[in-house]
Amino acid sequence: MMLCFPRKGRVRLMLIFLSLIAMCLVVLYRNSDVPNLSGQHDDHSSTVPVYHRSNGRTHYSDDQDRSLISHMKSKFSQQPVVSKVSGMCTPVSPLTKVDINVTQVYPTLNFYPSQRSYWNQTFENRYVKRRREWANLPLKVIVLPHTHPDPGWLKTYDEYYITSVSYILNNMVKKLNEYKDLTFIWAEISYFSYWWDRLKNQPQVQKTVKDLINNGQLEIVTGGWVMTDEAAAHYHAMIDQLIEGHQWLRTTLGVVPSNAWSIDPFGHSSTIPYLLKSAGMKNMFIQRTHFAWKQYLAEKQQLEFWWKQNFNLFSQNQSHEGDILCHMSPFDLYSIKHSCGPHQKVCLMFDFRRIPGEISETMAEQINKQNVQKQADLLVGQYGRLGSLFPHNVALVLVGDDFRYNHEVEWDQQYKNYKKLFNFINANKDYNVDIKFGTLGDYFQEVHKRMRNLNIDKPPTLLGDFFPYGDVYADGRPSYWTGYFTTRPMWKKFCRDLQSWLRSAEILYSLAKAVVTQQGNAQFLELMHQNYEHLTVARQALGLFQHHDAITGTSKQRVMHDYGQKLFKGFQGTKDVIATSAKVLLFQNMTYKQSVDDRQMSETPKLIPDDKRLYYDSLPEKNVLLVSSSDGQKIVLFNSFPFHRQEVARVLIKNPHVRVVNSSNQEVPSQVNPIWSSSAEITDKVYQLNFLADLLPLSLSTFTIFIREKSIDKKSEPSVSVFVNDALDSSLKNTLFNFQVIHNENIALNSPYLSATFSKYTGLLKSLHLLSQDITSQIETKFLYYNSEEFRSGAYLFQPNPVSPILNISDRFPIVHLIQGHLVSELTTTYPNTATTTFRVYHLDGPLGAGLEIETKFDLYKRKHYNLELFMRLESDLASEDIFYTDSNGFQMTQRIRLDHIPLEANFYPVSTAAYIEDTQARLTLLTSNAHGCTSSQSGNLEVVLDRRLAYDDSRGLGEGVLDNKPTNAHFWLLLEERQRTTSDREIPNLSQLGHALSSILNYPAIVMTFEGSEKYFQRKFLTFVQNPFPCDVHLVNLRTLPTVINFNKPSSSSLLILHRQGHTCHVKSHVPGYCTHYPSKMRLSELSHVQVESVYQTSLTGIHVLQKILQLNDIQIQPMEVHTYNVTFV
Repeated sequence: MMLCFPRKGRVRLMLIFLSLIAMCLVVLYRNSDVPNLSGQHDDHSSTVPVYHRSNGRTHYSDDQDRSLISHMKSKFSQQPVVSKVSGMCTPVSPLTKVDINVTQVYPTLNFYPSQRSYWNQTFENRYVKRRREWANLPLKVIVLPHTHPDPGWLKTYDEYYITSVSYILNNMVKKLNEYKDLTFIWAEISYFSYWWDRLKNQPQVQKTVKDLINNGQLEIVTGGWVMTDEAAAHYHAMIDQLIEGHQWLRTTLGVVPSNAWSIDPFGHSSTIPYLLKSAGMKNMFIQRTHFAWKQYLAEKQQLEFWWKQNFNLFSQNQSHEGDILCHMSPFDLYSIKHSCGPHQKVCLMFDFRRIPGEISETMAEQINKQNVQKQADLLVGQYGRLGSLFPHNVALVLVGDDFRYNHEVEWDQQYKNYKKLFNFINANKDYNVDIKFGTLGDYFQEVHKRMRNLNIDKPPTLLGDFFPYGDVYADGRPSYWTGYFTTRPMWKKFCRDLQSWLRSAEILYSLAKAVVTQQGNAQFLELMHQNYEHLTVARQALGLFQHHDAITGTSKQRVMHDYGQKLFKGFQGTKDVIATSAKVLLFQNMTYKQSVDDRQMSETPKLIPDDKRLYYDSLPEKNVLLVSSSDGQKIVLFNSFPFHRQEVARVLIKNPHVRVVNSSNQEVPSQVNPIWSSSAEITDKVYQLNFLADLLPLSLSTFTIFIREKSIDKKSEPSVSVFVNDALDSSLKNTLFNFQVIHNENIALNSPYLSATFSKYTGLLKSLHLLSQDITSQIETKFLYYNSEEFRSGAYLFQPNPVSPILNISDRFPIVHLIQGHLVSELTTTYPNTATTTFRVYHLDGPLGAGLEIETKFDLYKRKHYNLELFMRLESDLASEDIFYTDSNGFQMTQRIRLDHIPLEANFYPVSTAAYIEDTQARLTLLTSNAHGCTSSQSGNLEVVLDRRLAYDDSRGLGEGVLDNKPTNAHFWLLLEERQRTTSDREIPNLSQLGHALSSILNYPAIVMTFEGSEKYFQRKFLTFVQNPFPCDVHLVNLRTLPTVINFNKPSSSSLLILHRQGHTCHVKSHVPGYCTHYPSKMRLSELSHVQVESVYQTSLTGIHVLQKILQLNDIQIQPMEVHTYNVTFV
């Protein structure tokens, strides 16, 4: 019913209503969590100043840029900006319905089998029963010839190509062309492309290869550059090697893989199925999983399953739109011996390879009329037993092994003998068996067809991963492949360094090439085309190292050396690309076309990336800058993230009396620290300059170091303390710095948000205190050794000595240095000949001020003892019980449960970027810069293995220990955060937004470049490529230039824009005011600046399949946790 009011009454009611709304808005605003933009900060009783971000930091001297900077000031506030916000944190809800939850089922598995094979009478009875039903459900067998060519292991990549791979591929073309019903599969594009390039003068062979692919005899599976490791590899590099392979296939062969093949990685990640499905894969095959998982799934006929993601929206329904069908091989390995059925001695009777002079296990005899029926009966028996493990009664049988088919005669031996058996079996209808050669695609096609036509039980759904990998096939007792999570950490760290530099090179190159193309500058364009080769070399070096015997550290010592040289060549190339691209962008006039003569080109300044390494195994060093008294020294920083970031940049200088200004000529906070020439001596030859860099989104920013007058008041200089057993060297007191008396109490480092306390005896962490929340946690840091079991711990395996598993790292007290400054304070603890660890806090009001940075340097090569595994343990008072969390390839977090009924080594998991423990009150997070093995050995503990020095082989094929230890830097951030109650307790495990921010800074630091030469033609001090910052939860994975459609070695005008919208926990309370505390109700991206975009298309992950056209970047929407790829074509 409507109520009627006079006109004046309606007006009065309207005014009252509007007044009430206004009052509500005021109340909401005052109670909301508003970012601190005023520059004020709460006093946390800190004795050092706290630096706040300034809005007025980017002005230019030239009139052309003044209006731009004024406009930018209003856009770029201190934090990433979104246009629409909601104060509510929306959790990423976990999957609710799944048949097999790995985390829940894993503790119930049979970890102590009574025999090597799980095949027992129960399995045999099921096979016998199934065989009686073959008349209604015939056995279908797909026999799959394959080879497994490791791109490096016992030999180098190049040696393997010369001695084996080239012969395999040449024989493949000849024999597949000869035997029209023979099939083959190939996975490693690193080898295939190398071989193809050497066929340039053999067009007929290239045509034959394409014909074999088109008629279905040859299938390219996965199509990655390598068969990637799934434990130590980061998802960025996983994607990159997949793109490299897929783009080569598209450009060269017009091939689009749809089935994935992963037979040799040592355990399988839950991230890989997501990436494969996103790249367009429909099915996948995996091999190496824990022996207990194979038994469990075989018992339930669940060796094939829909592999789901906890966060994927498609996974919430039953359509399996976002899932991938996974086939787990039922038996131990991918050789003929282990794959034809449960009885290995019978399987060895069907390996027909016989090479003169070669030692072999084979027990095969040539098939003839006299023995064909007997051998067919045996073969059908094994294939039938294999088929009985699956509800559809289709068996996939592998015929191959490492580097098989390298001799032409093997092709004839295998084909002719199997063909006789096939003909006999298919002709004898009483067998009720249909058998043929086929590809992986043929198998899955048959499986889907049977499941659909027979309407039998659908495959189950599975959530989780398959780590750790354990075997019993070698000696009958469980062995755990958890050592390789850490093995050869220097290579693992250098790989991540290359990944970071290559990512920056890719982004800068794409932008610079687009700008140069639009300007029509032929000289610069030719320069960019030349630099594309450097990108290709670096991409392929990084891709090659993702191989499951490379990043794992499980190759021969000389092979690891070869990998290191290839990585180093790629690394040097990325530095050239970055320097050239930045130079072109800062030198180019963005508004007007201009010609550049040779003189101008030669007089432009040279940009030198500030990372000096002489060899791949050298620790990174910085160039020592000689600051000019007149012009100063210019430094350029590149922020590769599409939102604001704050970093403390570090350079080395000879003159300590300097100041630093930004591109607006405003002085920025800086601090000069001493350099230690020995454990207790400071050099006066060189100093470390730290300065605060506020970097705008996706930008190049210039800072200038100027000489200043010597300070009379030494209070502004950092104070230095040294704790040693011997007397303090008196020469230290004559240096630039203030020296304090030795502390009689424990040492404290304070930032605006936390206080870290250290033992004056050990120099190691004792506790962390969150200041604003008044939360203290006892957190002791310890460095210890595991004493490894001889012949049981090697490159692959880890097994500590059961009698005395843990040893102390040193028998003496350490040397401790304490530096307390106004920008950064740090404590450095040195245990001679073992490890040097620096703990660092920043006196800043952003993310850098909210955690404890840890850098540790170690070199086990100096140790005289062997079979030692150095690890760092955090012992806290958090009641985490038996639960801890580790990341999966830096992409998502996974819950782990420590099981006390299995050995210690079985409770280790791979960590690529993060691990954490928590209780109802607090969370303790450790962020890492490279891969480690990690566990929680008891409640409140978290530990990571740093390095391993092993004298003996572990009998997994390598044939040597690990004795080539190198000096290594491991870099961490440690966060203590308060837990909070939320409206919903159900969310997937995730880092906090602070955790994501510091992890990004840790893994992708800003690129620092120094100027060398004349600045006469230097045109721009500052450049940003986004009109507005992206939301803070959108990670720019890459902006990667694509090859042309017809030439893989030439750059096109298109780039793949890959974005990952990171999920974050709602259970952790942010203690950094204003940092990313508001969440967008609708994601809104900014358009790009300085580059003209012709078109944007959303594609599959690797850019092969076009999904939809995007009118503008603002239209892009990505759900939390998802990775999307867009093909951006520039004008």
